[in-house]
Amino acid sequence: MTYNEALDYIHSLYWRGKKSGLEKTKELLDLCGHPERELRCIHIAGTNGKGSTAAMLDSICRCAGVKTGLYTSPYIVRYNERIQADGCQIPDETLARLTEYLAGFVEQMEVPPSEFEFGTVLAFLYFNEQQCDLVILETGLGGTFDSTNVIEQPLLCVITALGLDHTAQLGNSITEIAEAKAGIIKSGVPVVFYGDCKEGEEVIKARCKELSSVLVMPDFAGLKSEAVGTIKECQQFSYRRTELREAYLQENELCMEYVLLALPGLYQQKNAALVLETVEQLRRGGMEISEKAVREGLMAVRWQARLETLREAPLILADGSHNPLGMQATVESLKQYFPNRKLQFVFGAMADKELDTMIPMFLPLAKKVYLTAPAMPRAMKPEELLLVCKKHCEKENEPEFILCQSSTEAFETVKKEEKDEVIVVIGSLYLVGEIKQV
Repeated sequence: MTYNEALDYIHSLYWRGKKSGLEKTKELLDLCGHPERELRCIHIAGTNGKGSTAAMLDSICRCAGVKTGLYTSPYIVRYNERIQADGCQIPDETLARLTEYLAGFVEQMEVPPSEFEFGTVLAFLYFNEQQCDLVILETGLGGTFDSTNVIEQPLLCVITALGLDHTAQLGNSITEIAEAKAGIIKSGVPVVFYGDCKEGEEVIKARCKELSSVLVMPDFAGLKSEAVGTIKECQQFSYRRTELREAYLQENELCMEYVLLALPGLYQQKNAALVLETVEQLRRGGMEISEKAVREGLMAVRWQARLETLREAPLILADGSHNPLGMQATVESLKQYFPNRKLQFVFGAMADKELDTMIPMFLPLAKKVYLTAPAMPRAMKPEELLLVCKKHCEKENEPEFILCQSSTEAFETVKKEEKDEVIVVIGSLYLVGEIKQV
């Protein structure tokens, strides 16, 4: 196979109509010799912050001399982004070779795997080939029935912030969503949970108690923002566990002062606190990670589509906030970075998202909104988006709306705005991915 032939094959493995469960992933792993059994993994689930948390952990561990594998989704521009070893994306020729190899086993299956199931097994093969010391494994959707959940005994389970998203698949309440995410918890395996959510905390605590798993949660009362700076500067924070909470079984104090974090967005400080607690658990498991490696890793980390700067003069930022929890976090950060200032937005979203909740969050900041649609069947058309936006506008303070039939048209238009404008691409990772390719 060529690289393009491999991508065509992977994308042809459509998931719709297939039953939830791990059977197909397990069957394919059985056929190719169970490469996942040779890997040491940190398994990450959650609604928001999974990718950023995974990227921070990957950066810190590499700075500590650990050879990492990193599996994330979705990709923004190229499929290879999803599978990285030691900070480098899987090479095109390797992806093609492993796809062709796995396709031979798929032919032996009565029902083929989905694209995500196939990609997960391919990643396990690659990480095994690369002899990765540690694999940071992000779930795609949920937890219980996510194909990554074939890992039988991870080193740690990490659950990031919980909120409403993918409700058709996971449930319409935080409790149901927490139950799906808690499906990654394994007997006796320590769990690091973001918390900050009463309903979710009850579910995670109950599951940990049932499975005799130690539960650790960040103490956000001990998180202090020292300096935010501009959108292009490192932000600085300190983190000190201020008290021993019920969830803590250890007695030592965790303290990190004046930490520089390269990722913009105030919400990333909480994700970083979660990462610091995760690193502490890795240390307790015998992994050597110095404070120097932690500081260097957080200063070096990069992650796409999270208040990412795409262009300057005019300043164009991209944030893939596609659910209410993510949108709220992004809007709060924009208010901090650009106080008392009206911004411009490029907005496109999938029709099945919580648009009546998300749109009123950013509209008060907007003086102009370019409404567009990613080239996806699920995307809401700009004309329909306009009707939703109009419902939530204050008549005396309504922004200007401009309809663009494609992301390319929207991006080419906003690039011509005045040089001192701030423009934020928001609402969909698919939209960000398309605009980054313009």
